Amino acid sequence: MRARLQSLEQLMPFATAGELLAENLQALVTISPGAGAGAAAHLMTEEDIGFLPVLEGGELVGVLSERDIVRGVSLQHPTFVRDIMTTRVHTVAPDAKVPECLTVMQREHIRHLPVMSGHTIQGVLSVRELTGSLVKRHERLLRGLEEERVVLLSPNTGSY
Repeated sequence: MRARLQSLEQLMPFATAGELLAENLQALVTISPGAGAGAAAHLMTEEDIGFLPVLEGGELVGVLSERDIVRGVSLQHPTFVRDIMTTRVHTVAPDAKVPECLTVMQREHIRHLPVMSGHTIQGVLSVRELTGSLVKRHERLLRGLEEERVVLLSPNTGSY
């Protein structure tokens, strides 16, 4: 007799932030606080990304989004990343599960989430990657439940 499932998490655990980063083979693109905002915008365009972790001496000191650039750039004065970056950064550890990541993003009204191991940035997850992970999990879960239903409805009675 099979053990009774107490939760869907037992049947199909949520992915962790670290597992999602491992699936993403893109290199982490960062910028320094002393870079110009124009250079940051150019880098984002070249890399086709909308978010940059800001590192100084290997430490995460802020983040820069397209929204930060649009709100902070003045056409009359040169602007540096340090002048427009967000310094109140919300992060998660690599072992954070997808629902925890999405909860932080929803609560803090953010679309990108740095994944930190101690003081080292491991990567960045976007809301698109996290919701995509949920969709894949739900599809697998539904397929598994459908297979389970088929087995329960037509058990192999010929194996005494």
